[in-house]
Amino acid sequence: MGLAVAPPTGKTLVLVAAITLAAIAATYGFAPHGRAVAVATLALAGVAIVAAWLGSSFRADRRYATLLENEVATQTRSLMDSLSATATAERHLRLLMDAVPDAIVVLDRDGRAVDLNEPAKRLAARGPNPGTDGGIFAFLDADAAATMRERLAAAFSGDVQQFETPYRREDGSKGITAVLYAPVREGAQVTRVLALARDITDQKRTEQQLQQAEKLTAMGQLVSGVAHEINNPAAIISGFAQTLLLDELKTEHREVLQTIYDEASRIGRITANLLAFARAGGTRRTLVDVNDIVRRTFALRSYHLSTLNIAVTLDLTPLEPKIWADPSELQQVLLNLLINAEQALLSMETSRTIVVRTRATEDEVRLEVADSGPGIAPEIRGKIFDPFFTTKPEGVGTGLGLSICYGVAREHGGRIWVDSQPGQGATFYVSLSRDPRREGRAESEAPLAAPTATEGITVLIVDDETALRDALLRFLARRGIQGEGVTDGAAALRALRQRQFDVIISDVRMPGMSGREFLERLRSDRPELVARLLFSTGDRHAPDTAALIEQSGAPTVTKPFDFAELERVVRQVAAAAGRPPRASA
Repeated sequence: MGLAVAPPTGKTLVLVAAITLAAIAATYGFAPHGRAVAVATLALAGVAIVAAWLGSSFRADRRYATLLENEVATQTRSLMDSLSATATAERHLRLLMDAVPDAIVVLDRDGRAVDLNEPAKRLAARGPNPGTDGGIFAFLDADAAATMRERLAAAFSGDVQQFETPYRREDGSKGITAVLYAPVREGAQVTRVLALARDITDQKRTEQQLQQAEKLTAMGQLVSGVAHEINNPAAIISGFAQTLLLDELKTEHREVLQTIYDEASRIGRITANLLAFARAGGTRRTLVDVNDIVRRTFALRSYHLSTLNIAVTLDLTPLEPKIWADPSELQQVLLNLLINAEQALLSMETSRTIVVRTRATEDEVRLEVADSGPGIAPEIRGKIFDPFFTTKPEGVGTGLGLSICYGVAREHGGRIWVDSQPGQGATFYVSLSRDPRREGRAESEAPLAAPTATEGITVLIVDDETALRDALLRFLARRGIQGEGVTDGAAALRALRQRQFDVIISDVRMPGMSGREFLERLRSDRPELVARLLFSTGDRHAPDTAALIEQSGAPTVTKPFDFAELERVVRQVAAAAGRPPRASA
């Protein structure tokens, strides 16, 4: 690096010039000899001064150069540090952008990507037109592209945009993405738009599942209430029919009454099946007869299947296929499989058949549902148990039926699979393990002991349905059992203070004082009467009712009543309360 020399001052230049001229004159004889010596002396002094000045100048220049070099080195290091920090910050920003699972894109006014992260690159690569210069619109469906353009224009006007749009997922299925457009301002102008896109397909499915679960819960509560209202009139009709059947009747009258009683009992079976299927929560696993589940579930769907000309065959094993399970969930599995087979058969013009089989071994119970439908294509066979996967038209199915079956089977320690060939129908298999401890467990409902005959029994009937109380009192009176009826628990407590009753038949759900409150009052005020209590209900599987029955340990009869069974339970409770036995009539 060259040294910079400072320029000499004006006086110094004059002095150096004078000395130089004098030295020249003396040298070439232009001055006398004596003066020449003086001039030579001056010249030597000038040379010495110039040499001293030059030496001093060079030393100052070296110090100045050193300072300059140090300053340049310092500034260079600072610049390099700044460049390194900038590169590090840019690298960290890029790593951060690429680590975000959402697509991040910086867009210009035409929708072209100025910058984008790796998820956005992968999204663009699988679009309908990868490699084109059409911006983000190149990998969107036509209907979605129009929305995106409109929203982008609004974002360049300065408005933040949030919306959802369909797109094609990596596996080829349709998905939903949530998009955010945020304007990027430089001064007063919007020069870029930052776009964030997130796949919310699974989130939407979860929301739909929660909505479906809420609907099922609401349905269970609605069915429970409706069943209670249906069972009461069914019990009244059944009760009066059974009372009249005790008389000596003409054959045609007896046949009519028997038909009335049978149909009222059928209503009871239908509501019981609905309640077992739709009740919400609070269920326990009990020892379940799979054959019974099949019969009850088929009864719910049999008429509808017959209207579609679908023939159903029940091929049930005689080996008592009992397992510890949730009966409502098993019923839901079978009902879903029946509906699935039914919908598959609707495309068939002839040979619409369904076969339901049960098989049992020491280790497992197998349920099979086979249909003569079009079968399942190999390419979709692996997806049929996925949530929301369906081949049915929009609005026909939710795609949840088979996934629910899969979940229930797994929860019970079993498995479900399908065997199907195109054009040869489909057979679904549900295999459930048998609990090796089943022989050591008690049934969920202990069988009633044999009825014991008693005499002079008095019964208090607590029910808000006047007609039902009358039907019960009429029947029991014809069987030699006297009674009284009241509307709720408070009226029953007043009646118990005035008269002694051997048996108390109380409804569970009543306006005023309910069956639970009535039991609590008996325990506190008349504990000796708790053993004489008998509950009646139209829905013994409702969570609150089931809990009351289990906690109280009281016998329970279900509406609509089989009056002969009711009489047997009344006499048994009376005998247990200390009534003396008498000979059977």
